[in-house]
Amino acid sequence: MQKQQSHNRLRSISKQVISFACILFLSFAFSSFNVIRVSTVTFTSEDGLQVTADEYVIEPGNPYVLLFHEQGSSRGEFKTIARRLCKLDYNCLAVDLRNGGNSNFVSNESAKEFNKSNLESGLSGIERDMMAAINYVIEKSELPVVLFGSGANGSLSLKIAVTEENVRAVVALSPGEYFLPEIKIQDTIAALQKPVFISSSKAEFPYVSELASGINEKYISLFEPKQGPGDRGTASLSLDYEQNTEYWIALILFFNELK
Repeated sequence: MQKQQSHNRLRSISKQVISFACILFLSFAFSSFNVIRVSTVTFTSEDGLQVTADEYVIEPGNPYVLLFHEQGSSRGEFKTIARRLCKLDYNCLAVDLRNGGNSNFVSNESAKEFNKSNLESGLSGIERDMMAAINYVIEKSELPVVLFGSGANGSLSLKIAVTEENVRAVVALSPGEYFLPEIKIQDTIAALQKPVFISSSKAEFPYVSELASGINEKYISLFEPKQGPGDRGTASLSLDYEQNTEYWIALILFFNELK
C-alpha cells in the first residue's frame, strides 16, 4: 500500500513538473514585447476576385506565415493564433478564401465578393486565392513563406507546396481527401520535399497518417495528441480546448527547427 501511494505521489509530482515546464516553455516562446501592427488589406486573385486578408506585422523584415482557414470559415479563425505566431518572430497574413463564411464574428469578405460574381469555385478557384496571397507577400518580402492551412485548405497548402518555390514549409491541421475524384491529395503530396507539420485529433490520426504516408519521413512531423482525444483543425490550438498546450509545444518545436 505504501509503495502504491509513493508511486502515485511520484506520478503526481512528475505531472506537475511537466506542466510547469510546459508553462515556462510557452511563456519563453511568447515573450516578445514587440508591438504587433494589424491592418486589413486587399489584393486581386488571378481571375479578378478581390481577396481580403488581415496582416499582422511584428517586424517588416521577418518571414511570413500565410494562414488559410477551414472551409466555411474566415480570417477571424486566426485572431489569436496569428498573434502567437508573431511572437515566434513571424509576420502573418490571415486570408479570406472564397470557400468561406464567418468565424469569431468576422465575415468572409472574399466569399461575399465571390457570391456576387460568376467566377469558378472549387479547387482551382481556391488555389488562385492562395497563390494571390503568396504573390502579395513575396512582393513585400523576398523570404520564402510558410503555408498554414486547416481542413480542405490545409490539403491545398500541401499540394501547392510541392511545386511552389516560394514556399519554405507547411503546417496542415486535419487535412484530408476533400477533392475526390478531381484529385487525390495523398498521391499529389508524395513528391513534397519540404518540412511539413501535420496534426489532428486522436480519432483522425490513422487517416492523416495514411494521407501523408508517401512523404519522405525526413521531411514530416506528425503530431498525435496524448493528453486527451484532441480536436480537429484550429480548434486544437484554441484557448477553449483545455489540452491545447501539447499542440502548441509541438508546433513551436517545428517552427524552431525551421530557423
